[in-house]
Amino acid sequence: MFEKIDKLQSEVDDLLDLCADAGGVADLEAFALEDQKQQRLGTMILQMQDGVLERRYVHRFEQWLLCDRRALRYYIDFQQLSAALYCHYNKSRFTRMLDRIKGALSVLS
Repeated sequence: MFEKIDKLQSEVDDLLDLCADAGGVADLEAFALEDQKQQRLGTMILQMQDGVLERRYVHRFEQWLLCDRRALRYYIDFQQLSAALYCHYNKSRFTRMLDRIKGALSVLS
């Protein structure tokens, strides 16, 4: 199982490298604008996690992550923190999530 997870992590790392090689992200004009973007992104991530992000915004969300390295880094950090919190405070839910991931991986292999 850990080999599959390591392989998946390697693929994610390769994709992140490709995103980084795609070019720089334009600097934001002001810190306040960056803060607003992160708040909007955080809200979208939470809505996506809860399954309540409207379908019309899912594509925008994906495009945002594809085009903005800072947003992608924020998304990854946010998801890592969410996973750590679920693992620590809600072990049964985390175990169910791992079982779903294992099932998805078994279909791929």
